[in-house]
Amino acid sequence: MYFRAVKVLLISFLSAIEGFSQLPNDACATATPLCPNVTTSGSNIGATATTCPSCEDNFTFCFSGTNSVWYQFTTNVTGGTVNFNISNLLFNVQANRGTQLQAAIVQAIVPCDAATYTLVSNCGAGSATAFTLSAAALPANTTYYLVVNGAKNGGATLPAEATFDLVGFGPGFDRPPPAIAIGGPTTTICPQTPASFTTYLTNCTDTSDFYWSVNGVLRAVTQGSLWLTSELQNGDVVSVVCSCFDICPDTLTFSYPAVSVDPLIVDAGPDQTIQAGASVQLVGVSNGTDFMWNPTQTLNTPYSISTYATPDETTVYTLTAMNANCSLSDELTVFVSNNLNIPGSFSPNGDGHNDKWVIEGIDFYPDAQVVIYDRWGQKVAEIAGYSLTKAWDGTNKGKPVSDGVFFYSLDLRQNNDTKPLKGSITVIR
Repeated sequence: MYFRAVKVLLISFLSAIEGFSQLPNDACATATPLCPNVTTSGSNIGATATTCPSCEDNFTFCFSGTNSVWYQFTTNVTGGTVNFNISNLLFNVQANRGTQLQAAIVQAIVPCDAATYTLVSNCGAGSATAFTLSAAALPANTTYYLVVNGAKNGGATLPAEATFDLVGFGPGFDRPPPAIAIGGPTTTICPQTPASFTTYLTNCTDTSDFYWSVNGVLRAVTQGSLWLTSELQNGDVVSVVCSCFDICPDTLTFSYPAVSVDPLIVDAGPDQTIQAGASVQLVGVSNGTDFMWNPTQTLNTPYSISTYATPDETTVYTLTAMNANCSLSDELTVFVSNNLNIPGSFSPNGDGHNDKWVIEGIDFYPDAQVVIYDRWGQKVAEIAGYSLTKAWDGTNKGKPVSDGVFFYSLDLRQNNDTKPLKGSITVIR
């Protein structure tokens, strides 16, 4: 008796709380979706009824609509018998209130229009204990409603209110278990080469996006079942997660066996900066067997792992390494900088201003050599270790040269591959 009293007090307390808000499935239009073989906790405590002509609760099967709550379900792709067990009934015990639940499965040609309802199950006219509804030979992919309300049994003036558990099953409702698998590369792949992975699903409808991970770290989300990646390392494990069914979704996951990636590596080396006309050694690192640098025009040995480059302008060089199975490339940039300021004229007139051909920045090249030619190609001056103190003063063997245009060849002499810088200079007296 003690536990019975506790139950009555508890259900009365729940009724008082729920009376402040309408049940979410009090109306047919907001019927709660049901999933196969999933127990749903339900209640009609505080539910209402709408019984105007053609309204949702304006029906009479073996019972009439009173304080109804609504559920809906859709048959599977084959159809057949669907059963629902209604159990664990716990009633709100009050004076003049019924103590039995009523339930039925109906089909609505027009959703929630009682004038179009058809009873498709046995009719639970009233039960104080667990009972089962059964609907046979239901067609595939069809939506039905299950309505539950309270009886006014035993001369009660108030309809029964209770909490209960509801579970559906049967060949017309059960889902074939969905399955997932991944198709991917079956042989060793080359590094930085796109590899494709495809998800294959069975018994899965209303598919979600596909979430792709590598070694447990999310890398991509795709709407389709195909994913391409060129960032895999040897031993990486690719996995995918998706869900099936909009209602009562099932989450599926699958991991592809660890991939095999060819161990070929290549590193062209760091970017470098040189002065105009200078050369620089490019030293690559690779475990390949054959090599090629591009572009080849400014290289001395483009098919070696190391080479000398003498670019006239900033150039991106690509080193490609190859082995028996794969090829792989890496880049570096040689920035060509000219911090020299080579004047185009000077005036050796003895006024103390601009009397020498001073090349700003020449001090960075202590071995630089300058040769001056006249317009006929005759050598006028040759100065090794060109500097501020050894700048050309406009003389040839101690005698002033005449006004006019002369030509120079400036060899910075950084290494044997350095190209001389050439141009013209005007002497103005």
